[in-house]
Amino acid sequence: MALLEVKDVDFRYYGSSFELNGVNLSLNKGDRLVIYGRENSGKTTFMRVLCGLEDYSNGNALLDGIELNKLSQKDMDMGFSFDKSILDGKSLASDIISLPMKLRGISPNSIDSYIRAMAKRCNLPMQAQVKDLSDLQVAMLILARLFAVDRRLYLVDDVWKDLPEEEKCLVEDFLIENIKDRSVIVATDDRILAKRVSLEKILVLTDREVAPTLSFEEIVAKPINMQSAILAGYELHIGELVKKEDIYFANICAEQFAVSQPISDIYVGKRVCFAIKRLGGISDKDEVGDGEVMSFYYDIDVERIISA
Repeated sequence: MALLEVKDVDFRYYGSSFELNGVNLSLNKGDRLVIYGRENSGKTTFMRVLCGLEDYSNGNALLDGIELNKLSQKDMDMGFSFDKSILDGKSLASDIISLPMKLRGISPNSIDSYIRAMAKRCNLPMQAQVKDLSDLQVAMLILARLFAVDRRLYLVDDVWKDLPEEEKCLVEDFLIENIKDRSVIVATDDRILAKRVSLEKILVLTDREVAPTLSFEEIVAKPINMQSAILAGYELHIGELVKKEDIYFANICAEQFAVSQPISDIYVGKRVCFAIKRLGGISDKDEVGDGEVMSFYYDIDVERIISA
């Protein structure tokens, strides 16, 4: 039996009319899964659904075979990386981290040992109030508390997203250290972190559709939406699809690139977003340069991949 089984679940974006329908995933004990998508794609809302803070309108979400909406927070035994906005600014860092340990009846010596270890590892002044901590320290604090006790499942949202790149890397390194051999779902818009967390189970969310849970290799082979293509590392270039004597080309940056036969001629003469596989690696340059246009491309209006 899977630890977590989500079948055809529908849910709405918190505080908005936005909704996603037909979400499916399966997570076994010890698995790591990534929920990948840009901001406002529904990642946080879905995480809140999984930990019982939001309701789903249809479908089934089972934790060890029991419907989530029939379980109390205590029975779920999930850890969720809460948003920093709910922290009491006057609380001490040590009290924030130690609370779940005290609730579990962990010995004072073990608590003190963990606090000392986190103070050193995360550069956290444990007797400082939360309001006096830097954004980096607050992110470390949230994760240190999350992993202070053993839980059935850990849900980690993007607590590092607003940090400078160098500080973000420090938090992500700490995360990777702590998820080994644990059942974890990580929500992020960072494609590098997504690959570090899991290459086997990735669920891509967009504001238009939900992809099935796939491996990174499967996404690279055939992404089904723009976010999947971005995760896979493809460059996206807008250009015109041209047909000359039964041969298809992409007009991009005043150059023509061969394209395998598209699924329909209705896109000939229209601007679409082509996926470019850079020969010799991905480039940050705007020019296409030496690149190969993949056999799939995009309808800009609906952000959907057009593919045979």
